[in-house]
Amino acid sequence: MSLTFPSVPVLLGAQGAELRADAAGLLLRGPREEVRIPLAAVARVHADGREVVVELTAPAGTEPARYRIEGVSRASATVFGEAVNAALPERPAGGDRVDGSALVTVTHEAARDAEREAREERRARELREGQAEEDAEPRTPAALVVTGVTVVLGLGLVALAAGVVLAGGHVSRALAVLLTGAATLLMIRVTLAVSSVPWNTWYLPRHGVTVETVPTLIRGRVGYGYTATDGRTRRAPHASRDTPYDIAYHPAHPARAVVCGGLGAYFWKWLLRSVLSAALTALLVRGTFGLALPAFT
Repeated sequence: MSLTFPSVPVLLGAQGAELRADAAGLLLRGPREEVRIPLAAVARVHADGREVVVELTAPAGTEPARYRIEGVSRASATVFGEAVNAALPERPAGGDRVDGSALVTVTHEAARDAEREAREERRARELREGQAEEDAEPRTPAALVVTGVTVVLGLGLVALAAGVVLAGGHVSRALAVLLTGAATLLMIRVTLAVSSVPWNTWYLPRHGVTVETVPTLIRGRVGYGYTATDGRTRRAPHASRDTPYDIAYHPAHPARAVVCGGLGAYFWKWLLRSVLSAALTALLVRGTFGLALPAFT
């Protein structure tokens, strides 16, 4: 007969002691050690009031080892003893008994804590990896194009700086070209990102999917979120509101979303930022070529 675990109570004793049954047999936990007792090592479980004694098998003529737990529930002790005794393997009468103590595994506190810490670290690492995989958004075609153009411009910048050196050995000028060009590439990325906001503010409410946000717990923090057609819940774009509000997201790229509010001050504010960013980018482009071209004349 096997143990039916849901029907076998867990015995909670004095000083934090605990005795339970699982697929591997009996597990006795104490404040300083953990004792694993397979059913093949158990001769009998004695329930006496609020005390339970696990008696191990022993060869004839030797004193059997015993493990006890005190301060448990009387009713739980009775049920536990009956369930375990009924599940013990049948042994031939008069046969030689094995030494049950040789089958017992004792894990002391330090080793148990180290094992628990390693297990918790594995779970935390798996959770972090799963969270990172879950949070990763697929790259949009526009993002891939921007990355490709940036790489091409970066290679062109390196080629330009190398040409400055080869044209006249102007190493300091080439370094200045690299630094100014790097700032230019950064501003190009910023300009594209800033310019996408007014475009999305106009485009998505007209051609995207509009939903109402709901209070949502996302990564341990409460905020407004939305559930897209792919089944994932994402944090909604920021809006200084204490009540749910509407957002619109791109049907093919649900992470691309904006607050629905019409072409008001929000649109014009980001449009002004886009113009200023583009003007600064143009000045940096002019400065980069202004530093490089004299080397070729």
